[in-house]
Amino acid sequence: MRHLLHHGRTAVLSALALVVAGCAADLPQGPPPADAVPPPSLFALSPGTPVDGTARITLTRGRGTATGVLDTNGQRFRFTVTGLATQGAMPARMTVTAQVYGLQRTNDFAGTYRDVGNAASDLDAALRLGNDNLVLMVVRGSGQGIGLGVAQGGAVVALQP
Repeated sequence: MRHLLHHGRTAVLSALALVVAGCAADLPQGPPPADAVPPPSLFALSPGTPVDGTARITLTRGRGTATGVLDTNGQRFRFTVTGLATQGAMPARMTVTAQVYGLQRTNDFAGTYRDVGNAASDLDAALRLGNDNLVLMVVRGSGQGIGLGVAQGGAVVALQP
């Protein structure tokens, strides 16, 4: 009888181990890669979505880093941007404006922004840039015949002290 109980427990434990192993096969094998990009669908705006801030970005010909100012909740924050790309005859200095959405905290504004749809041009199209914190910048074209985009690795925004 004792032998049958031991055999029964072994069979139950073996079956349980198979069930657990089968469930574990469906689980992700690890965290997503660090360079995983949130899908563009996460940056969709519903009609009437309120603007959380306005960013003005100044690009200067020959400089790899643009400077900017973020206005949100009655406060002003300075920032830099690297990785923006222009197409066309760039003037000595050009300023573009962006509406900012999804800004829960000011620190969420910093990060790597990637193109999540459309390219800005002089046709008043908007360049949509999103970061890992799900902050969206909708950058309007300059109206100067200059195309604006981001480098392949994205555009990095850093808040200044």
